Amino acid sequence: MTLDAARVRLVCLDLDGTLMHGVAGAPFEGAAAAVRAVKSSGRAVRFVTNATSRPHRALFETLRDAGLADAPDDVWNPVSTARSLLPARGHDRGLLLVDEASREDFAWFADDPAGPAVVVATEAHDRTIADLQPAFRRLLDGAVLYTLQRNRYYRKDGALWTDLGPLAAFLRYAADVDAVETLGKPSAALFDRIAAVAGVPRPSILMVGDDVEFDVRGSLALGMQAALVRTGKYRPGDETRRDPAPTAVLDSISSLPAALGLPESSP
Repeated sequence: MTLDAARVRLVCLDLDGTLMHGVAGAPFEGAAAAVRAVKSSGRAVRFVTNATSRPHRALFETLRDAGLADAPDDVWNPVSTARSLLPARGHDRGLLLVDEASREDFAWFADDPAGPAVVVATEAHDRTIADLQPAFRRLLDGAVLYTLQRNRYYRKDGALWTDLGPLAAFLRYAADVDAVETLGKPSAALFDRIAAVAGVPRPSILMVGDDVEFDVRGSLALGMQAALVRTGKYRPGDETRRDPAPTAVLDSISSLPAALGLPESSP
């Protein structure tokens, strides 16, 4: 596939592994210049992450201090979708598996062991099978299963760690539930909300990320364009590991302006 730069009106950038070293780390070399170049072209930029280990406030502050984000609404995480969907469905009560550091994002969700929803929102490697038993039993009793994202693994401190996808799959299989709804990338609800707020249609969005399955293939399935970066969790051959192929493959985020036919701004 070939990137249709003329069609792109909104660029969504993954954080960990694409724009920066971890969601609390420093930006990659050239990241700030790339973001400035895209904004200078008149295109909107949104920062879209599946990270669940840090609250939205902290994510925005990190990006703001790095000169990347201008306002809190520039930053989208899976809780953005959860907060808009779950209360409207009456699913804002139940069990919440969440890192304490991120609990502030769930002030709207009531802890209730008999509630209608189970929300998986934590770093999976911190959970044991014993930790999941209350959620398993609640699902057997009819609760609805949500996960903020379903990534298979992520990179931390130079090593790969299993992510929420295997944890959600364990609960789904154990409780024999029909489905688990994903609220982060590549959720249609997430990107529809981003598109509506930005005032652009989905086909005018370019998603840039290091996860060939959820950043790339998932975005392409939604009618968007998707660029894969060879940083972060990228492994050699990822660009041919899944169909369809990425719209573009970039050595790093610093290659984005050139891919869009833009002059890169000064560092």
